[in-house]
Amino acid sequence: MNASTALVACDVFQNELASLLAGGAGSPPSRVEWLEMGLHDHADRMKKAIQEAIDRIESDPAVTTILLAYGLCGNGVIGIRTRRCRLVLPRAHDCISVLFGDRSAYERYLAENPGVYFYSPGWIRGRRVPGPDRDASIRAHYQQRYPDDPEVVEDMIAADRETYAHHGCAAYIDVTDDTTGEDYCRSCARHLGWRFEKIRGDDRWLRTLLSGPWDSPHFVVLEAGRPTQLGPDGMLAASGEPTP
Repeated sequence: MNASTALVACDVFQNELASLLAGGAGSPPSRVEWLEMGLHDHADRMKKAIQEAIDRIESDPAVTTILLAYGLCGNGVIGIRTRRCRLVLPRAHDCISVLFGDRSAYERYLAENPGVYFYSPGWIRGRRVPGPDRDASIRAHYQQRYPDDPEVVEDMIAADRETYAHHGCAAYIDVTDDTTGEDYCRSCARHLGWRFEKIRGDDRWLRTLLSGPWDSPHFVVLEAGRPTQLGPDGMLAASGEPTP
């Protein structure tokens, strides 16, 4: 166990990080704080929760480095800082780009595949993806609010579907060979009338986060007191750090 390293991670990465640690990718952190993926819906809440997790970890004097398994995520990590420890995080758009293992590979895929909606084991576990379970959850929620007005309930479901109506492909990206998640994504594609595609992800970004080295353009390394900020390219940068 690495007594000097701790991990703060979105639980969207729970399967992937558990698999890597079980396979010997780096020394297991002395402490792991999982934060629920629903925080992505509110950037301010996400930032507050991450900062509070960092503050809790820094109360342990044995920890000198905190690894943050998050991407830019709607600017929800901007302004995060430590008081005492070094902070390391991917210079990534979001969790899907991390699962691609390379930012340029992610951007290239998006450019070549407009209309794609990404599914991963974590997002499927949270049942936050377009599909029958999401429809059922929305229906149950609004049936409680409008028990005597089924038309309003159906209108709410239709309004939610409209938010992803421009998509036409359910793309399942995975680095752990999770066949259950793949089957679920296929069922969502059938429910929506979308095309299904499987993408073999690349775990190198997460693997390197756990084991290092971090001296590359793929990571931001902040010393104590230096907050994250947006660089000139719109990606994460350490305060006062030129962006590659």
